[in-house]
Amino acid sequence: MKLILILLLAVACGKESDYLYKAERLVPLPVSERYQLSEEGKVDIVWVIDNSGSMLPIQQSVIQNANLFIEEFTKIRGLDWRMSLLSTDLDEVPYLGMPTVFDYNHPDPVNEFSQAVRRLGTNGDATERSFDPIIKQLNAYPNFLRPNAYLIMIYVTDEEEQSNITASNFLNNLVARKGGRLGMIRAYGAISAKDLGCSGWNEYAGSPYEAVINATKGSVIGTCTPSFGAELAKLGNQIVSIVSSPVVLLNKRPLVRSLKVLYRGAELPAGPRSMGGKWVFDPEVNGVRFHDYGFLDVGEQFITIDFEVDQGQQ
Repeated sequence: MKLILILLLAVACGKESDYLYKAERLVPLPVSERYQLSEEGKVDIVWVIDNSGSMLPIQQSVIQNANLFIEEFTKIRGLDWRMSLLSTDLDEVPYLGMPTVFDYNHPDPVNEFSQAVRRLGTNGDATERSFDPIIKQLNAYPNFLRPNAYLIMIYVTDEEEQSNITASNFLNNLVARKGGRLGMIRAYGAISAKDLGCSGWNEYAGSPYEAVINATKGSVIGTCTPSFGAELAKLGNQIVSIVSSPVVLLNKRPLVRSLKVLYRGAELPAGPRSMGGKWVFDPEVNGVRFHDYGFLDVGEQFITIDFEVDQGQQ
């Protein structure tokens, strides 16, 4: 009897738990939204140019080559750009673009931009900041940033970044302004640093500038390069190529396999252009990116995008 009782206790102790686990399938959340397509790409550009005493030669290079940069924008029909110009002196007001808009409608944008750089001068604060002025002026002029426009920042300096905000906090602030879309932000630099082949402060590598530029997939050039003008034009071309690729931003994160894009009731094929696709999903901006709008008829510019909301399902 004692042996039987011990065996029964052993079996009882080894049995599975009485708790019941019920795995419920997530109820699909279907979305169907209609969008009007526009051939206009939108970009908001913030220049921050160092105006400390050592910057005159670099500012002159920017002025002399401004046409090469701005012409990259003016030659693209329908590109909706606007620019602003800030200095690295935190106490100064914007030199261009805030609050008065400076954009593609201006009759002589090259001259207007060049004159603004001349006004900026070289009498600014010896503590050169690029991050702090951007945050300060975007707070002062919140209408400068448009919801569906790319944000481009261009830093021109011969000194290290000396803002009170860290690179990560600076970037988080901007991402929040773009609705959480890091892919809508690009940072570029024209910087004088020793590891870029120039005189100036020690190293670009490991700097706050590098952190923000790398995080946003931007690029940097040395201010001392003999081909500064050509590099500035190339930078402008890079920005245009990003902006001019048409994209429709989605309000919710889609379950990618459920995405369908319809035009005139027919589904447009997804995938690379080389395989006959008309669009791809761009996770960085959470949007449908079209290779081009060649499928559009003049009389109909609306598409429908259907998908299920991604609730974490695989």
